This record gives sequence, structure tokens and C-alpha cells, in this order.
Amino acid sequence: MSEEDPPLEDTLRRLAPLADTLTKHPRQTVEPGAAAAEKRAMDVLARVAPGTGSGLSLAHTLGEGGMGVVRLGTQLALGRDVAVKSLKPDARDARATLKLLREAWITGALEHPNVVPVYDLGLDEAGGPRIVLKRIEGVEWAALIADARAVAARFAGRSLLEWNLSIFLQVAQAVHFAHSRGIVHRDLKPENVMIGAFGEVYVLDWGIAVALADDGTGRLPLAEEAHEMAGTPAYMAPEMLGGPEPNLGVHTDVYLLGGLLYEILCSRPPHEGESLMELVNAIARSRPSFPDLAPAELVSICQRALHRDPAKRFESAEALALAVQGYLQHRGSLQLAREATQGLEELREELTRPPDAIDRDRLYNAYGAVRFGFQQALRAWPENEHARTGLREATLRLIEHELRAGDPRAASTLLTELQSPPAELVAEVAEARRRHDAEQARLARAAEDFSPEVGRRTRSFIALVLGVCWSGMPLIQEIEGVPVTTRSWVMWSVFFLVALIGAGIWARETMMRTAFNRAMGSALIFVFVAQLALAAGGTMTRLDIDQLRVGFIFLWAATASFVAITLERRITPAAIGFLLAFFAAAKWPRAIPLCMSLSNVVLTANLLAVWRPRERVLVELAQQRLTRLQARLEQARAERRSRP
Repeated sequence: MSEEDPPLEDTLRRLAPLADTLTKHPRQTVEPGAAAAEKRAMDVLARVAPGTGSGLSLAHTLGEGGMGVVRLGTQLALGRDVAVKSLKPDARDARATLKLLREAWITGALEHPNVVPVYDLGLDEAGGPRIVLKRIEGVEWAALIADARAVAARFAGRSLLEWNLSIFLQVAQAVHFAHSRGIVHRDLKPENVMIGAFGEVYVLDWGIAVALADDGTGRLPLAEEAHEMAGTPAYMAPEMLGGPEPNLGVHTDVYLLGGLLYEILCSRPPHEGESLMELVNAIARSRPSFPDLAPAELVSICQRALHRDPAKRFESAEALALAVQGYLQHRGSLQLAREATQGLEELREELTRPPDAIDRDRLYNAYGAVRFGFQQALRAWPENEHARTGLREATLRLIEHELRAGDPRAASTLLTELQSPPAELVAEVAEARRRHDAEQARLARAAEDFSPEVGRRTRSFIALVLGVCWSGMPLIQEIEGVPVTTRSWVMWSVFFLVALIGAGIWARETMMRTAFNRAMGSALIFVFVAQLALAAGGTMTRLDIDQLRVGFIFLWAATASFVAITLERRITPAAIGFLLAFFAAAKWPRAIPLCMSLSNVVLTANLLAVWRPRERVLVELAQQRLTRLQARLEQARAERRSRP
């Protein structure tokens, strides 16, 4: 027992004579003694006129208990069946009479749909009290409270929890009504609730009820005078153990209602014990345990109702009923949140794997299902903190995964779904996004730098002009009979080199902007410079002009092959054409001019074919530039959001 637990030595000594009864029959009602009240009850009974309650025709017995018996009767004047409750012949003492009379007085004063109506109070043939009540055809709640199959069969397939809570709410309404009339029941348990054949709910057995205020009649004991233990031990509130300073009140019935709710959730009463000490300790400490699968909100409600301190319980039976009713109203939201939580568990497990081992589509499908479930739960009940917390956790975990996987853009998008995201996470995502965008910009610049799409129109124009001139020059010399000398080839090479440099200066904004264009221009300049060097070398070694021209074709083939391998694989046909021209010229010297012209025609046609402007390419280029612009705008927005 902890330091906060109340001392029980005095209580145990006082209850020692009842130890055997309490431990063997914890669900049986313990009734208080009341000698003075018994005398008043007999006086009241003596004033009841003989013959009162006549006009009854009694039939078979409907049920009986320790002191009373209930028989089926018929009110002859009205022709209706009634239940007639009286004392057994061997139980006609003052205490039993008092209990029966009190039940009649209280139920007669509480006109409520969930309290059995009392039609009459009179005397039987032996002069004992006889109560005429509405006949109820049904069973005790205790027989159905844990029987899901019977409830589903009798009440249109309703779930056991939902049905039990609907019964609980009606019991709470009756108790709240009694409190409004100054009556505390003191013995609420499933055995004292009757379920009618059509689902009617009646709170029975008001025999040990107490009054919160003195009405002057002396018929009911006062709560402030209830010093003895009374009630059912398995459900008792701590203050019901009795003592020199009674503390019974509305809060006592709130506790007993909490006991009913506990039995709904756990299928057992809140207090159990093999010995008097264990049982009394369980009542005094009031710390019942709950199964793991019990709905968390109902557990919280039940724990408050069963609090040991009356001041910390619900302030009324109505407040307790409203809390349970609130649970029923958003039960669907809680169910959605529970289902989404199962998905969240799977998401957590998936995210424990390395980022490169995770199937992205599967991951986002799982996240989408979890996100949808929690959002639906919040739409049904915006105050569902479990759903709100689960949705936040799922989003945070996915953001952390995207950061690990190197996709800060996805992390940034997910971050916008969070309300009040952690400042450190916002900064981390912004920094990762800045680094990622910088890297993407660098790669985009590199891709653009080596893209053949930039300047293709200018290159096509230069290729066309130079190609036509260079292709036609050998044939024109041959047709016109112009002598072909090393000197003439040097002059032509210088001419084309100057023309090429001039074209580069003319189109420098385009041709100098990307590495691809610069490399292509450099390759052409290399060809003409190499031709000059080859011509100079050939002169020194006294090569004839045919050998020199074959060497020129080989130079063109080598340069085209190198460019095809390193820069533009689409000019492979031109490289092959130059190689074929080289072998043909070497084999047939008289065909050298034709080989030179045809190979250059192939090169020109090849370049025009791969570099011609295409509308689709232009559109793609525009889209790429638009994407880069959008990325810069998003980066600017993220930086603004991250600023304090």
C-alpha cells in the first residue's frame, strides 16, 4: 500500500464480523441496520387502512428473493396485469417491512420512464405490506451485459458495447432524475437493472436509498446519518465503507455508475478480493486495471468516475452520461483513427529499412492510406487528438525519410501539410533544399553546356555555308582544270579558317555560350590548322599533291571519328563516310577529288539532319527553362518561410 492509500485498520476491525459474507458474496447487497427507522415504518404500516390494495386477483409466483416474493396479479377494475410484491411469511420483521416500504415510497415518488411505476401500496391478508407495481417482462441486465450473441439476436444485431452503453445512458438518466429529487440509490449494479421485452430499461431495488435532505416525514434515512457500511462490495465507492463521518452524496452514485461502465469494459466488477483485507483494500484504493483493447476514451471516463476522491469525479450523473454520449457520437472517428494507427505501425516498420531498399510507390501508397484515415477521423471529430497526433507523426517520419533519401523537394512539400512544424526541421529542410537546388542548377547548367540543342540553328547555317563551299571546291578545281598544288591548298585552308573565325565572331553569343558549341568550333579550327601543318610537312618531305590530299581525307576521318565518340555520336555516318573516302582515294588516286567532295557532302547532310531546328526540341527547351525558373521561385519562398 502506498503512502497515499488511506489507513484501513479501523475499517477492517469494524467490518470483521461481516468478513465471511463480504468475501463469499461480494455481489450481494449489504443492508444497514436502522432500529429507529424500523419503528417509524411499522407506525406508517399501522396507518394503512385494511383492505387497501383490494381488487386484486393473484396468480402464480414470478420470482422471489431472500425476504420478498413477487406474484402475478390482475387489477380487476382496470383489467391489467400487475406485479404484486410482498414479504415471505418467515420474513415479516420490522427490517424487511422497512425495506419494502422504502422501495415503495421512493419508486412512487420518482415518476420517470426508467423507474418502475408503483400503482398502489396496501396490506395483504396477513397485514403485511404489499406493493402493486407495473409488471415487467424481461431479464436482469446482468444476464446480457457480457452476452454478445444474445444482444445481437434480440436487438437487431447491435454490437455489445454500443448496446450496453445505451442501457448505461438510460440508467444514468434515472439516477440523475433521482438526484434532482434528493435521492441517492446506493446500490447500482447490473442485477438491479431490468431490461424489458422491448428494450425498456428500469432501475430497481431502491431499498437502501438515502435522502440528501430531510423532508420531515422521517420515511427515508438521511445521507448524513449513514454511518454503517451498506451497498454491494464489488461496486462500492470508498465512502460507502462507513465510518464516523459519512460522506455520501451524488458523487457516490457517480462512482457506482463508473462501476457499471467498468463492468461493460472488463466483464467483471471493479472490486475483487479473496480476503476481507484484499476486498476492502480494493474498495479504498479504487485503482482497477483495464484491458489493453479497451477504448482509451472510455477508459479515461471510467477512471474519472471511479476516482477515490469524490471531488475529482464527474460532478453529476448527467455529466458522466454526456461524456459517454460524446464517445458514442464520435465513435466512428475513433475507429477510423485506430485503423489508421495500424497502418502507421506498418509505415514505421517500413521506414526502418535503408532508403535505397524502400519501394517508393509502396511507401507512398501506405502513407496515403494512413493520411486519409486520420484526415477522415478528424473530419468526423475535429477534437480527435489521437488522429491529429498520428497524422503529424506519419508526416514527420516521411519528411525525415525524404531527407535521408536525398529528396528535399518532397520533404518541403510534405512540410506544408504540418501545422506549426518544428523550427529545427524547417531549417533542416530549407538547407537541404538549398543544397539540392544548387546541385540541380549545376547539373542543369552542365547538361545545357553539353547540349546540342543550344545554337543548333546557327550551327546548321555555318555548316551549310562552309559545307557547300568545301564540298564544291575540289570538283570545281578538277572541272576547271585549275592546277592543284600545295600552295593552293594552303591558301584555301587559310581562307576557310578565316571564314570560320569570322563566323564564330559573328555568332559568338551563341557559339561561345556552351561547351558543346565551343568544342565543335574548336574541332573545325583544328582541322584547318592541322591541314596547314600537314601541307607544310608535306612540302618539307616532298610529298606529291595526291598523297597530301589522301592525308587530308584521313585527317577529316580521324577528326570526325573523335567528335562522334566524344561529342556528337549522331555524326557517326559522316565519320564512316570519311573513312570509306580515305580508302577509295588511296586505292584510286584519280577519284581523289570526287572522294573529297562526296565525303564532305555526307558530312554537311549529316550535320543538317541532326542539327535542323525542331519544334518539339524548342518546346522541351522552353519547358526546361520554365522548370528551372519555378525551382528558383520555390527556393525563394522556402527561404522567406524559414526567416524568423
